[in-house]
Amino acid sequence: FERVWCEPKPLQPGGVPIWVSGRLNKNVLDRLVRYADGWIPWGEWAGDVVHGIEVIREAFNAAGREWGGFEVRGALRATTRDDGSLDLDATMADVPAQVEAGITDFTAYLQLPDDRADAHAQLSELVAAFRATVGRS
Repeated sequence: FERVWCEPKPLQPGGVPIWVSGRLNKNVLDRLVRYADGWIPWGEWAGDVVHGIEVIREAFNAAGREWGGFEVRGALRATTRDDGSLDLDATMADVPAQVEAGITDFTAYLQLPDDRADAHAQLSELVAAFRATVGRS
């Protein structure tokens, strides 16, 4: 039995975007600079994404890679009121600063109602508030 290694060529125009997740150690930074279209923060970096973006930008600059088009995942943590309803103003409060820092994609963390229609209504409100906050229709 002989193992044959292929070298896929994902970095090509129109190719599948490559997202790398991880803590920003030397190996992950190397992968991000060489191959990645985006970063999903992990571990302690998930709580300090803005600093992580600075570290990655420095690595890009040192390698001569352009930052344009690179994407970063951040967290949209839903804030609820005492009655359990979603507080959209509080939930969106950090979003402009995160976008300004370079976060391009958000994963929403929230507890949805059991009723499908109520969940749909809550998600519709959240999406509308997010779009209004980031200036997208």
